Amino acid sequence: MALRMKIFWLNFVFVLYCGWAAAEKVMRPSFKDVKVWSDEKYVTHKLAFDPKDPHLNFTLNVLKELHDVDLHTQIRIVQKKDPTYFFTTNSTMNFCRIISWRNASPIGALIHTYMKEYGNLIEKCPIVKGEYFIHRFWYPEDVTFATLPEVDFEINFSAYHVDASMNREMIINDHITGEGTVHDVNNVKPGLLALLPKVG
Repeated sequence: MALRMKIFWLNFVFVLYCGWAAAEKVMRPSFKDVKVWSDEKYVTHKLAFDPKDPHLNFTLNVLKELHDVDLHTQIRIVQKKDPTYFFTTNSTMNFCRIISWRNASPIGALIHTYMKEYGNLIEKCPIVKGEYFIHRFWYPEDVTFATLPEVDFEINFSAYHVDASMNREMIINDHITGEGTVHDVNNVKPGLLALLPKVG
């Protein structure tokens, strides 16, 4: 009996050690508040995050053909330990030009091929009625980011329908807050270099 107990504990310790040895430090976001809004005359959408096995699910239902779309993003990142250190960005991009970029750039084609594995993407403009989605997607992680300071973040994302007369109308307005903290995990998603084609 004593021998069996020793074997059990040796196996238990070995399994724990293997789990700890496989764990890596990674900076991973957690989302505190997610508010989504859409103009249901044009679109409906859902956004959900799973913190345990990190991935996001995004579903977009286009209810009326969209001639063209502009995307506007505001991001604010603030260090937890010292809020005097922060980063903000504010950009507007034309979605239809982004789509055409995949045909003009090897990097664009690489990203499009990678993203297509996770769902049904919008392929061209005008955007026809239908359901588009990305499911069980997580951005590629890099363990080197674990050396960066932990942060709080805020993301404001909006989309505007641009009609043939160049009139803009807001159709999506989302607000997301959260934090980026360092965790020991054993399910690191491949780093950015893993997206590059393998040689040999």
